[in-house]
Amino acid sequence: MTHSRAGDGTPKRRLSGLGRHVRTHGSALALVGLASIIGALASFAFQILTARYLGPADFGLLSAFFAIVNVAAIGSSSVQNSVTVETASALAAAVPESRRSRWPVEALAIGLTGGAIVAVLSPVLAASLDTTVPVVLAAAVCVPLSFLFADSLGLIQGTGNASGAVWWSTASLVARVLFVVAAMAVGWGLGGVVGGVTAATAAAVVGALITARHIPRPPRGVFSRAGLTVVVLTISFAWLTSADVFFLRSTASATVAGTYASVAVLVKAAFLLPSTLSLYLLPRFVRNIDEPGLTRAGVMATLGLSAVGGIAMIALFALAGAPIMSLLYGSAYEDGAAILVPVAVAYLPWIMAQGMLIRITAISSRGAAVLLVISVAVQWLVFTAVLPDIAAMLTAFGLLGVIVLVAFLLFDWLRSRRSVRIEGKERTSNESAD
Repeated sequence: MTHSRAGDGTPKRRLSGLGRHVRTHGSALALVGLASIIGALASFAFQILTARYLGPADFGLLSAFFAIVNVAAIGSSSVQNSVTVETASALAAAVPESRRSRWPVEALAIGLTGGAIVAVLSPVLAASLDTTVPVVLAAAVCVPLSFLFADSLGLIQGTGNASGAVWWSTASLVARVLFVVAAMAVGWGLGGVVGGVTAATAAAVVGALITARHIPRPPRGVFSRAGLTVVVLTISFAWLTSADVFFLRSTASATVAGTYASVAVLVKAAFLLPSTLSLYLLPRFVRNIDEPGLTRAGVMATLGLSAVGGIAMIALFALAGAPIMSLLYGSAYEDGAAILVPVAVAYLPWIMAQGMLIRITAISSRGAAVLLVISVAVQWLVFTAVLPDIAAMLTAFGLLGVIVLVAFLLFDWLRSRRSVRIEGKERTSNESAD
């Protein structure tokens, strides 16, 4: 703490620089965290309500609808990250407002193309997912909506307004519950639920578009070299942390795969912390990209918090894994308690790597993008060779996560070292000029 004198001559305590930093960012992060928690609760409520209302048969059809929507969500999240990075970079560099169209042309192009492909392939997808063509067509409508939503959220987040972006995401999830409750009240069944999800998504898109309408669009878009790098980083990492469930479903029995999937859902809750930090810190890392001291503090804080969250999860599952599985899933999933801790341990380096991914995304690291693409191929080869041996899969998954984490740390160190070297040269040049 430091001291100064008030107007009456009495000492007045003033927060130190670190204290002000913690207080300012802590309050903002608390708002982002609150919105994220409310969104997670709304998503959980939606799952419980629809499962109880529809019954197993129709809920299976709804799951097929979300299988398509969630694939689109991975792509749209990459667009959001790309737009966030480019917007924050342009604002930090005081780049003149772009002459590019203010319309989200790239998001529309990707979304409409994706939706059209889903619509054309609807008979094939319906057969492979054991659902109906109307359900697939409804998912096709949601594809362009998700990309438009992501583009607007990226603009909002890129200005540093992380709470604005996350509250719109939360609003879409809460609206989904409200629309579905209304559909249930009038007895519209599966069609009402799917229609409610689509309507809630459309309403959130309109709101986000209105909020983002005055934000200057950055001169570089998703299809720039940096933009595509961010897309590759986001999609590759999302696949790497989801492929275990996918591969196990295709190699193990339905019961084993279902039990593992239920465990993975619990473990992946730990990703909420680095995901929340990413919403807030990504544009700030971009703005301070060449300030190694400040960036280093942010990177270490993010890495430390992600590690603490992951370790706390492992401790919780070690102490109360069986009661948690029984309470949430019932007796049919009791076998999952035996693998809760091993799965959590295997995921720990990936949870920490997602914390580091914020910095890696901010610098649009092409080296990290290449690494993740190679990791996807390695993961496919290893999982194909060892499954259905879950222990071997988890060992390989955890080791790959450690390699990715160490590589991320190396890429960050190299970038920081280059920034220090450039800063030193500029200082020397200025001193010589004086």
